[in-house]
Amino acid sequence: MLFLYGFVVFVLSVCALMVWKRVGSEPQAARPWRADPDVSSTEGVLAAQLAAGDITDREYVQAMERLAASQT
Repeated sequence: MLFLYGFVVFVLSVCALMVWKRVGSEPQAARPWRADPDVSSTEGVLAAQLAAGDITDREYVQAMERLAASQT
């Protein structure tokens, strides 16, 4: 029983260390599609608000729909 307990603790520790390495800041070059949006445009302002968590996904989609409808 003691061996089983030690084995479980060891496996959980190894798993935690593997995940811990992946947590943290990531260089911008790793994900170029997540670059900072251009805030000089309306779309950029909406994207910045979405990234900051000021608006929800649904609010972003609704605002983009309204923006697209007004441009036609």
